[in-house]
Amino acid sequence: MHNQLEAGQEALEQTAGVLTKLGEKVVNFMPTLLCSLVVFLIGVLIARFLIWLLKHTMKRAKVNAAAISFGQSFARILLYVTLIVICLSLLGVPAASVVTLLGAAGVTVGLALQNSLSNLAGGFVLMLAKPFQAGDYIIADGEEGYVEAVTILYTQLTTRDNRSVYLPNSRVSSGAVVNLSRKGKLRISIPVSVSYSTDIAQTRDALLTAAKKQKYVIREPEPTVTVNVLGDSGMELLLNVWVAKFDYFTAQPELRELVKLTLDEAGVEIPFPQVVVHKGEK
Repeated sequence: MHNQLEAGQEALEQTAGVLTKLGEKVVNFMPTLLCSLVVFLIGVLIARFLIWLLKHTMKRAKVNAAAISFGQSFARILLYVTLIVICLSLLGVPAASVVTLLGAAGVTVGLALQNSLSNLAGGFVLMLAKPFQAGDYIIADGEEGYVEAVTILYTQLTTRDNRSVYLPNSRVSSGAVVNLSRKGKLRISIPVSVSYSTDIAQTRDALLTAAKKQKYVIREPEPTVTVNVLGDSGMELLLNVWVAKFDYFTAQPELRELVKLTLDEAGVEIPFPQVVVHKGEK
């Protein structure tokens, strides 16, 4: 019985000693932990300031908004990763171990997120090639809309009906991109079907006179009317006009209405499909 009490007392003393040493280590480690926490909080503030400074510097340099958005996203990730490495070093984690850990994590994440990495590479391609900028109206990967931003992974578009579309950068950079806003003006072609009995010169003059009075039509290059197709039931004329890029979508429906009213006033017949049946004699 006496031996059991001694053994129990010895075990309690050992446990107390371990807890005491653990407590001492925790107490000794607290300043380092608090220091790392303070560094982290200060680092977050510095990172936010640097990102803000980068944004305003790029704005002063008249960098387009899409590039600014991409630069902010990339700088945010880079700064926060650097801050985490610094805090781990302050906590006593060897720098070599941190680098090894980041390298291993990078390989693992890279294999798991191959599509994301290709999107990141696609973002760099878009920033270097600059096929469009914020505010441009583009057609890419089967979608079209105004460019809102280019982040490190996605290109954000806003459609004409106010929907937000997020396209992976890899698909945008590797496919065809149609930029309707790059040039200052765009051509609109309105097909006009008329009968073969129509006076082409008279119809052309009527359409050109009406088009030149339309507020969206640019004087240079001048509007034109050409014979486009000789169909089964009639001819197809093509009214070609140039408008400013910002008026492209607004001008189209008004021009179609203008063409219809002009043809009515000129008494020009719009043909309907006709079939001629020849009855043979027996």
